[in-house]
Amino acid sequence: IPLTVKDCAWVKMTPVLMKKQADLYIAHKKKVYTEIKNILPEKRTFVNTLYALERCDDTFNSFFGKMGLLGEVSPSKVVRDGAHEVATSMSEKLVDIEYDRDLFISLCEYYEGNFSDEKKYLRKEDIKLLEETLREYRRMGFDLPTAKQNKLKLLMKKVGKLSIQFRQNINDYQDYILCTKEELGGLSERFIFTLPKHTDGRYIVSLQYPHIFPFMAEATNRKKREELALKNLKKGGVKNLKIIEEIVKLRHEIASILGYKHHADFRTENRMAKSGNAVDAFQSSLLKTLHPLAKKDGQALSEHAKSLGIKKIEHYDIGYVGTHLKKKLYDLDPETVRAYFPLEHVKNEMFTLCENLFGIVIAEYVVPLWHKDVKMYQINDVSGALIGYFSLDLFPREGKFGHAAMFDVVVSHEVGYKTEEYCAPYSSMVCNFPTPTNKVPSLLYIGEVETLFHEFGHLLHMTLTRARLESQAGANVAWDFVETPSQIMENWVWDAQVMKKLSKHYETGKPMPKDMIERVIKGKTFQNAYFYTRQLIQGKLDLDLHTGKVKDACAAYRKMNKYYFNIELPEKETLFPAGFGHLVGYDAGYYSYLWALVYACDAFEAFKTKGNKNVMTNREVGMKWRKEVLEKGSSEDEMKLIKNFLGRVPNQKAFLKEVIGK
Repeated sequence: IPLTVKDCAWVKMTPVLMKKQADLYIAHKKKVYTEIKNILPEKRTFVNTLYALERCDDTFNSFFGKMGLLGEVSPSKVVRDGAHEVATSMSEKLVDIEYDRDLFISLCEYYEGNFSDEKKYLRKEDIKLLEETLREYRRMGFDLPTAKQNKLKLLMKKVGKLSIQFRQNINDYQDYILCTKEELGGLSERFIFTLPKHTDGRYIVSLQYPHIFPFMAEATNRKKREELALKNLKKGGVKNLKIIEEIVKLRHEIASILGYKHHADFRTENRMAKSGNAVDAFQSSLLKTLHPLAKKDGQALSEHAKSLGIKKIEHYDIGYVGTHLKKKLYDLDPETVRAYFPLEHVKNEMFTLCENLFGIVIAEYVVPLWHKDVKMYQINDVSGALIGYFSLDLFPREGKFGHAAMFDVVVSHEVGYKTEEYCAPYSSMVCNFPTPTNKVPSLLYIGEVETLFHEFGHLLHMTLTRARLESQAGANVAWDFVETPSQIMENWVWDAQVMKKLSKHYETGKPMPKDMIERVIKGKTFQNAYFYTRQLIQGKLDLDLHTGKVKDACAAYRKMNKYYFNIELPEKETLFPAGFGHLVGYDAGYYSYLWALVYACDAFEAFKTKGNKNVMTNREVGMKWRKEVLEKGSSEDEMKLIKNFLGRVPNQKAFLKEVIGK
């Protein structure tokens, strides 16, 4: 059923309505759970017990997802704060409701009773849901004594509350430096024009992505780079350091009560990795391969720094020296490259590419949302059948979510057990690309083009799903597989044919010249070992915190920077973990970006080696990826999905070739 303007009225939700809906939602959940628990053991069926649990939230039309999105993107601080307040209160109440041993007993009654008779009629995904739900209840401690269960419930509530606070502190952290026009040397007029001005006439350079990245890469004023870098190291503030310390302690206590060695073992049990040791082995083996190469990358930076009059390279010099060296090696100026990637054109070409590959049609769907810049789109199958909707919120605003992410708001599912009717999904992609002005459109640097493709990969995963059960739909997969469908999309950016299509100079309208495309692609592996080693030490910090190997996260981060990069980070200002948002949500899971990238690189090879070898129009392979991976969600085991697509066991060859050219 197509959306109407009325269906989007939730964007005007007020904190009062949020609280009212939240109270109704809690009351409804309690009622349904009571009904499930009251069924006699001999009367239990899959539909009246587990399916009733799975579909419990239907009548609330994804209220929780809608409120959660508004908490991150609403232009109104009152609405954002209200959403966070209600979410905090709800997370506590939901722990009470979900943490119900009698529900676990109800499922056990079905599993040990009528399940054996029904099993032959159930679908594979139904059986998978039952087994995984029972496992998750055990992971909540339901087979433990009552006193331990009550303790767990209390601890989980605390973690939920602190996690929301941690995220909000990062989003609300507004700091900046002030620069005169002279202090902005090296930066383009286009960039300077986008900077807001302070009352004293100086320019404001904030910690938002569109400010800090170009500034750290191109500003010639070393003192100002240092000033901005030091402010960025303090992002989140001392209060977040205390919060994350408390969260880690609580997580360890929870894991211990549940019988796990540490939080990392608890976290990875239901993921592809299965254990903290497997993650440690994965990261350690990659660090062993990449560290010597990262050292060479670092030496190259140090040598080049000397030619720029920098005797000893510091943390605030790396982006600048790297950009300068890249210009020298590949004759590439970031501003020159950026001029070829106006966001609107890149976005439209990305849509066309995805339409060709995956047999879909994307069209704008005009409906007012929470801000005038936000646009809604509809995705149909080439057959004309409606698939779903998505919105794009692409520019920074004060108080808005500060990174790039895809938010699943309405998750796809069958409307009733084994019915053909299907609930159309709706997701929102939230990014922070350069704000367009009257003179210049939003122009993306190559990393931002990758970000756009990456997040759209998540969005396709959520939208093209055909999984019957909501908890198995789209990106509801094992946490260390969730980045595979997004990271595979980045590969198209670096194909020469695709890059030519994506590029269109914002003044001349001409595509990027062939020789420049070749240089941009060659520059892709520039300092790659350094980049991935940095990602690996962040993953190591996350893992070491959650295995109890390190207690002082700031000291550990400084130590690793010294060991791997020979970079001294200042003791007083280095509060990196306070602003490392992934410690909440990706806890003991930051490794999964690289873990998933191994599969993404391997899968992309199929687009190059099969069919007509044109990665832009290889619909045969694109449809196979859609059918075998995107549509299935987690209705089948993730390793099985990737094996079915590849026709073999995945390996690291394509990944290593991508990273180090071997």
